[in-house]
Amino acid sequence: MRAVRDASPIPIMANEACFLPPDALALIRAEACDFLNIKLMKAGGILNSVRIAHLADAANMRCMVGCMLESRVALTAAAHVVASQGNIVYADLDGNSEHVQDPVVGGVKVEAGTMTLPETPGLGCDVEPGFLKGLRKI
Repeated sequence: MRAVRDASPIPIMANEACFLPPDALALIRAEACDFLNIKLMKAGGILNSVRIAHLADAANMRCMVGCMLESRVALTAAAHVVASQGNIVYADLDGNSEHVQDPVVGGVKVEAGTMTLPETPGLGCDVEPGFLKGLRKI
């Protein structure tokens, strides 16, 4: 990645190379990228995601938080990380946009490209009780 970064006029963002804080540290030390893409599910959750953002911040590097195909619960957690770290300047949190059902009550809301976090305790979301009742018991 360092060779690509050195040869490219376009800033390079590490995505699949950045899972855990040690990966972020290695990328920073190698000067292999201009940005880090943090995915909560790959990083192991909120704490490691914040640790990656802190490592990047110490290196004067900005970050993005991305997602995969998570529910709105996980996307709400990711949105909280984005809101809590000044060096996270990009977010791609649309992983639930093609889900057939959204069984979440509360949580992050996206309207016209603007994300709004809930003001309730914790992540501010829960599971729709009717959804749980409709599931088959195993």
